[in-house]
Amino acid sequence: MEETISISEAVRLAREVSQLPEPQCRFTICFFPYSRSKGKASAKLVTKEHCTFRTQLPKDKFSIDSDNFFLYSDADGQPRTCYRVLMRYIGFAVDNYRLRKIISVSSKQ
Repeated sequence: MEETISISEAVRLAREVSQLPEPQCRFTICFFPYSRSKGKASAKLVTKEHCTFRTQLPKDKFSIDSDNFFLYSDADGQPRTCYRVLMRYIGFAVDNYRLRKIISVSSKQ
């Protein structure tokens, strides 16, 4: 049986884990990227490994509520963003990156 986690719990754990020392502070996320220019999400799931949670930077400007975004830094330390609703899996270094399926509050297991 696949282990599940709510999006709010995934974000909370990512924030907490990112406070740990290297290498335990890392996580892997899988999500569908969204293209604003095309106005749609990709059908291809993308995996980003060895990420860390980041808070919103002063230069980050969003045309919609920033609570819709999950902000992280990739393995190279570059700031990245994805839509929370398009996140599908998350795995933490402290759990050997075992992926957990992210569910929305209204989703059935």
